[in-house]
Amino acid sequence: MIHAGHYIDCTLGVKFSLSTLAAAGIGQIFSGIGGVVFGDTLEAVFREASGGTVNKHKLSAAQKLMRSSRVAGLVGGIIGVSFGCTLGLVNLFFVDEQKANMLKLQALEDGQEFEFEVEIDNTINPGLTTVLVRGPDIDGVLASITATLASHGCSIVKLDAGLRGGDGVADTSLHNLLSQTPTTVLEDKFIIRNRATGRAVDNDDLDDLARVILAAAKDPLNAHSLKGQIESLEIENMALAERVLMLQNNLEDRQIKIVKDGDDDKGKE
Repeated sequence: MIHAGHYIDCTLGVKFSLSTLAAAGIGQIFSGIGGVVFGDTLEAVFREASGGTVNKHKLSAAQKLMRSSRVAGLVGGIIGVSFGCTLGLVNLFFVDEQKANMLKLQALEDGQEFEFEVEIDNTINPGLTTVLVRGPDIDGVLASITATLASHGCSIVKLDAGLRGGDGVADTSLHNLLSQTPTTVLEDKFIIRNRATGRAVDNDDLDDLARVILAAAKDPLNAHSLKGQIESLEIENMALAERVLMLQNNLEDRQIKIVKDGDDDKGKE
């Protein structure tokens, strides 16, 4: 089920923008079908491999109705299912859980990257800069823009994110939230300021800022790649810090010489 769900998530999930839970549900269907098709076959194989020592129970109808028989069957079923599912979780060690997310972020439809619009205005909120981003609803866009603003020295004062219909009205209906048709667009409003000055972004810098925000919206995968690089650098920094500490300790040991006479320290250099 895990491998089936992961394969579906990386194929149909990318093609039709299915959620991971939806892919897991479809994988469960294949798992159930596999159990029905191969259940008796596997049971016969194991019975044959055991040399006939494992056989079906030979309980009478009256014995089957006994409370102890029903409890034993229920407990045995629970233990068997729990053990089998736990054993199946071992497959998680062999599945790239980030692959589907990366593929979904890369799967921009033809022309979709040209549907983004960026508006920047310094007059709406005095002393602050208002950034409005419209475009298709793609996972990772908000994170990508937020990371870009932070890397360019901007602080976010307020953020308003949501879906808008063709008439500009907020559209949160279940149909439009699940639909893949362009009846709704993402509309994110950022109210920002320059982190260094505490005021609105300088007018001369607005054009450059708009271009980097547009680039971030078109390629949300960069934000995830940047996060992965940061995590790798943090791990490397921790390893380097431990190595530096070890070298410092070794250097101090070489700089110290102690000669003892009995229980008293004779000298220390």
